[in-house]
Amino acid sequence: MKLPGRILGVVLTLAGLAGAWFLQGVSFEVAQSPKPESISVSTTAKPIQLYCQGPLAELGGKDGTDLGSMALVGKADVRYRLGAGSLVSEPESRVTEGVAIAMASREQTTATLAAVQSQLIQRPRMAGLAATNCGQPQAEGWLLNGMAGSGFESILHVANPNPVEVQIELVFHLATSSNSQLVTLAPFESQQLSLASFVEAEPSFAIHFQSSGQKVSVALQNRSSAGLSATGVELKGPTAKASTSLAIPGFEILADGLAKPSLRIFNPGPAAASALVTFLGSGTNSDVVEIEVPATGFAEASPELQVGDYLVLVESDAELMAELYNPFVGKNFDFGWLTPAEAFTGELTVVVASFAAKIAIANPSTAELTVVLTLDAGSQAIRVPARSQLQVPVTGKSLSLESQGEYFVNLILTDPKGYAVITPRENQNLGSNIQVLVR
Repeated sequence: MKLPGRILGVVLTLAGLAGAWFLQGVSFEVAQSPKPESISVSTTAKPIQLYCQGPLAELGGKDGTDLGSMALVGKADVRYRLGAGSLVSEPESRVTEGVAIAMASREQTTATLAAVQSQLIQRPRMAGLAATNCGQPQAEGWLLNGMAGSGFESILHVANPNPVEVQIELVFHLATSSNSQLVTLAPFESQQLSLASFVEAEPSFAIHFQSSGQKVSVALQNRSSAGLSATGVELKGPTAKASTSLAIPGFEILADGLAKPSLRIFNPGPAAASALVTFLGSGTNSDVVEIEVPATGFAEASPELQVGDYLVLVESDAELMAELYNPFVGKNFDFGWLTPAEAFTGELTVVVASFAAKIAIANPSTAELTVVLTLDAGSQAIRVPARSQLQVPVTGKSLSLESQGEYFVNLILTDPKGYAVITPRENQNLGSNIQVLVR
């Protein structure tokens, strides 16, 4: 009974020895994973959609005695420029409420679609020029130019340009505290909210907004008064994202000593930060200020500057946000908040509202920059020296700028009865040519 088992063991042993002898001359290669390769695909981007907030809102009626009332007053003028593509929705040139403009196109730039809105208003409690860029809705952002306290009033404009309901969380950052509010908007609904009950009469505050998913349009309206006299109004969209380096072109001393400009810096981070602020004027008209900004707090600086125009640079090791309040004295008093500009390379199209206008072109770099400016009358090459800006009067309904280097711009509008500064933004959706990494 044991013989078959012994024979089987001998056979297996011999087979193992033979297999080992055979494998000695054989080598095996371990399979390697294929290297990642990138492929380019082409897809149609979503239509570019811009939103114009519409007219200014008035709280309390014409004379301020109608408690609790809130109404849009007058009409806002809308100007836009169309490139190649198919217009999905087109607004009237004068609007009584917020409107969307949408353009389907393979190209995704301001050359495809750009728009601005403006309103010159003269009422007993509200007077001045309010003008702003009609920007793309966004899911999250900041507003830094809040004004409260005696003589000031802030109203928040929120709009849902989508066919579904959306919720927006608003967080109000005050000097020593914060609070929040949830706003629900039905499809295509817009609201105007008085901020008096949220900001506790704080002279400085910031607002962070975030939607539940769909992109929304948010802007802040500010009004100022002295006694019974209106002294200015503005409407401004979200500020630039926090950064270690900010450039604010187009700052001018316009109040002739009757009121002081003020730079507001906000630090959203958890640690205190130091900011170096440089006011670069022509010739020797420059100044440098170092400012300490507390964690999740504000710092303000009122520079003592000679009459002239300045490029303002804010530099820090921490990511900061900034806005510059600038009073204006003409036939009326007015003011504007100057927002840090976006860095552009290549071509930019800017729509010009129907007021006297100048384009401020800034070059914060250490080398001279050439920018080609094209108006209806033709093109000209403008050389902007290092760490400086140039202001060029412009006419017509739109202009374009183009450069191989990095440049920053603000559009300055003036009228005997008002003043406003518009900060252009690039208009772009994900799409067109996309590179995909395949593993």
